[in-house]
Amino acid sequence: MAPPVNFRHIQVHTAIICATQTLEGTQAWDTFMSLVATTRKLGISFFEYVRERIIHTRKIPTLATILREQSSLNSFACSLMPQ
Repeated sequence: MAPPVNFRHIQVHTAIICATQTLEGTQAWDTFMSLVATTRKLGISFFEYVRERIIHTRKIPTLATILREQSSLNSFACSLMPQ
């Protein structure tokens, strides 16, 4: 079964591609939209996450760490790990 598609993200993304002035601006916007979607799915405040990355208070772990921890709790993910 395919994962659900976030149509709102696609609509906003399409609108921004038409509005940004450079390829770098489009790529930056896409990166931030991806962070917004990922932090939302993980139940983390996007603004708190970005603030943490800037001021380094070490209150919120990196997304890689959070995803790794969550995948280790998922029995399916463990079956994909090399032994």
